[in-house]
Amino acid sequence: MNAPYTAATVEPTSDNDKGTELAAPMDPPAYVYKSKLTEFLWTLPQPLIALSAMTAVAYAITSASMTPEALSDDADALTTFLLFSPLLLLLAAERIWTKKQAWLLNWRDYAEDAFWIFTAAYIWVPLITDYYSTPIESAFEWIRDNTFIPITLEASTIPGLILCAIFIQTTSEFLYYWIHRWSHRYMIAWRTHATHHHITKMSAARSNRTHPTEFLALSFSTPIILALFGATAEVIAVSAALGFCNGWITHSNLPMRSGVWNWFFTSPEHHQLHHSHNFDDSNTNFGCGVIIWDRIFGTFSDSSHIERCGSGTGKQLNLFDQYVLAFYPNDKLRNL
Repeated sequence: MNAPYTAATVEPTSDNDKGTELAAPMDPPAYVYKSKLTEFLWTLPQPLIALSAMTAVAYAITSASMTPEALSDDADALTTFLLFSPLLLLLAAERIWTKKQAWLLNWRDYAEDAFWIFTAAYIWVPLITDYYSTPIESAFEWIRDNTFIPITLEASTIPGLILCAIFIQTTSEFLYYWIHRWSHRYMIAWRTHATHHHITKMSAARSNRTHPTEFLALSFSTPIILALFGATAEVIAVSAALGFCNGWITHSNLPMRSGVWNWFFTSPEHHQLHHSHNFDDSNTNFGCGVIIWDRIFGTFSDSSHIERCGSGTGKQLNLFDQYVLAFYPNDKLRNL
């Protein structure tokens, strides 16, 4: 079976294609670790940011002075700020502590990323949410109520909410891991995922580069877990803070190193390797939020070497191609 896509070494689709290679010039990291201590210190930002984001949202939920009734019209604005402030901090940090100069974004890149974030937040995610606010959600709740799943995920304390969020992230990523892995193996699934892998620069906001058809596929992970375990709105909010943070951090152009935290959670090094233009590297580290499933199922790689990211010819696609590539013929999709 042919691979659904090509990378640094093109997978031959016929005898005439054998031996075809694409140049992959090495772009050395702009950031040089001056000592072992510096390397260790760069293992700390990820857990600190993720834990801080969850704690901030959990505190807002549990604090009597920050309830929707107390905040009135400011409640939605505060929620948005708490959820998206880590992204703004990461984008600013990328300009100061750059891992690769070749990945620095220009104003067109920022505008395109803003477009993807806007469409995801205000169009596709609400549509999918409405899709699940139907008898489909009730079906999963019925399964929960009539099977061996006796628990309901709810908490009223900050530690409890954080633990519930980590549980949601871990269990939903089990489903996401297999969806993601299959999307790299089968062409019909790769169509929904290819847009995300055609980014040629890593940056925090690029975790939101998701094709509308992929939102449908991803809806079979987290929403199912939330319904099966009866997660409360408070747990969902803290889980969203962790999920957003993990996605932004793992796509960031920052010199973060893998540490103890990353035995369980995915690090930027892990996910940057997954975005590698090298075919074999891109078929490792499928977990975006947690890496434990890769470790268990044999797809984990601890390599931190990546020459460039992208897919196919490695060129940057225009917005039109990013949207319609899911409907291209197989040969055209493989060789974009």
